[in-house]
Amino acid sequence: MLFALLLALSAHTASPLAPDPFAFRIGFWNNLHHFLYVLGRSHNGEPDARRRAVANAPADVDGLSARSAAERAAWDEAIRFYANRLSKKDAVFDSDLVRVTRALAAAPDASDLSGLGLDPQLAATLQNAAPIYRAVWWPRHQRADSARRDELQALAEQHGDAMVKRLTTIYRTTWPSQPRTIDLAAYTNWAGAYSTDAGLIVVASTDVDQSGALGLETLLHESSHQWDDEIAGRLSAIAANVGRPVPDDLSHALIFYTSGEIVGESFRDYVPYAVKNGLWNHSGLRPLKPLLDQYWRPYIRGAGTFEDAIAQVLTHLA
Repeated sequence: MLFALLLALSAHTASPLAPDPFAFRIGFWNNLHHFLYVLGRSHNGEPDARRRAVANAPADVDGLSARSAAERAAWDEAIRFYANRLSKKDAVFDSDLVRVTRALAAAPDASDLSGLGLDPQLAATLQNAAPIYRAVWWPRHQRADSARRDELQALAEQHGDAMVKRLTTIYRTTWPSQPRTIDLAAYTNWAGAYSTDAGLIVVASTDVDQSGALGLETLLHESSHQWDDEIAGRLSAIAANVGRPVPDDLSHALIFYTSGEIVGESFRDYVPYAVKNGLWNHSGLRPLKPLLDQYWRPYIRGAGTFEDAIAQVLTHLA
């Protein structure tokens, strides 16, 4: 009896298990919305429509020719609607588009889109395109989403807690009490993944750079953007102390560098996203890389403080 009482008391007083750091979500409307978004950009001839993460979207037409002429016409009209409106907007920085994406990402698959506060023409366009998308694309897009979710979830279950602890320790910040929601869609934007200051994180299931350890890096990277305002304030304070300006790309460079380093600690011979894709050769990032190697990497590995490392980077930047 005493043993049973002790067990009951232990169960009552034990700390609750921490939630998983990530929660993955797959939605019909979000997939349709993003597919039309990238197809609209391709229709408009946007330069980013040739980027690898979205270049194959216009050729993803298997099954469309078997649909009726009326259905194909309705699909083309949906692409034109997006091309003339939403596809002209930036998925990350346009607040109106972000609001639409957030609403559609949270909408149940069976929703009729009423009550979401969408523009009536947009809602009608999506409703008209939905049966065609559901018949032609949704089965394979949903399979791709599910496969990427299962892969990233398994990796996150194995490495996520440790990596998130490293990330928050390095940045001296805290992870939210609830998991960060990761919305999966077959296509997202030219980058294959993005996040917004409204807490939206979207990852493309058809982009190879969002798979495996690279996918884990993306989860850390996009989650880090949720602290952009906090980090910007700290960088500005350090810059004021040393009398140097904050380079426009410094915050993003820190995210690329730090996320890649953390994943590399768990995966032998790992090549970080920025290295694999040559991003350190871009003009804004190129001068920062050697300084991060010299001053930021030692901090990541336990030497010095956040403030000292950033001060050194700013002081030695030409």
